[in-house]
Amino acid sequence: MKVDLLKDLDRSGGWTLMVGGAEQSYVDVDDPAHLEFEYMQHIALVIDATYDEGRPLDVVHLGGGALTMPRWIAATRPGSKQLVFEASQEILDAVRPLGSVADCEVRLGEAVDGIAGLAPASVDVAIWDLYDGPRAVTAALDLAALWLLRRVLRPEGIAVLNVSDVTPFAVVKPVLAGLRTVTDEIVLLAEPPILRGRRSGNCVLVGGPKSLPIQEIQRIAAAAPARARVVTGDAMTEFVGTAVPATADAPLPQPDESSGRAFL
Repeated sequence: MKVDLLKDLDRSGGWTLMVGGAEQSYVDVDDPAHLEFEYMQHIALVIDATYDEGRPLDVVHLGGGALTMPRWIAATRPGSKQLVFEASQEILDAVRPLGSVADCEVRLGEAVDGIAGLAPASVDVAIWDLYDGPRAVTAALDLAALWLLRRVLRPEGIAVLNVSDVTPFAVVKPVLAGLRTVTDEIVLLAEPPILRGRRSGNCVLVGGPKSLPIQEIQRIAAAAPARARVVTGDAMTEFVGTAVPATADAPLPQPDESSGRAFL
């Protein structure tokens, strides 16, 4: 797996992490509150809608990349305690020149193994953002992994997952079915063209308590620079349909296998 760190000529502190020839992360070390990728903006708006402005959080990140989200949380919520699991030593070596993140520990290791070793009810937010070349990692994202995520969340905590897919959403729908099994409320955010089936892309899936601030998420998403459509309630029930959670014996398909279309 080829890993490169490329300088952004338009932003003095901007860097793009390339993995297998595809953009994996973008970070601006001079302005860590800047989020270039749309799905990261959607993750951020969910966190901001759920927790009071500036409130420090305990966060675990499954997948590190260039530590874009840990840097954003450290910049916008000083005092947050964060833990990152990254399985690739090559990625860790590549991003080391970008510097460390305050109050953030980075561990080399597989995500599922990492969360299995955490104490129950120990984090406010769990962010799943694994990546393996140009395709999302799906083999590990089954019902057992989602139960592990739920186990480490505090009662009012949220799980936020970045899952890449394309219509007919044979990956996203089973993950949502699994989240519905382990949490009280589920939400999907994605750019409208993705949900209309016009292109593949990143979907942000959220599982949390009944008190999840759906209306606030919808309000912020509608006005965001990268506008997101929010699916919940009856629309979510219709969207998930008859999908069932993935298991070790019946894992998720890779996104391109789910549709027969090229995954971009």
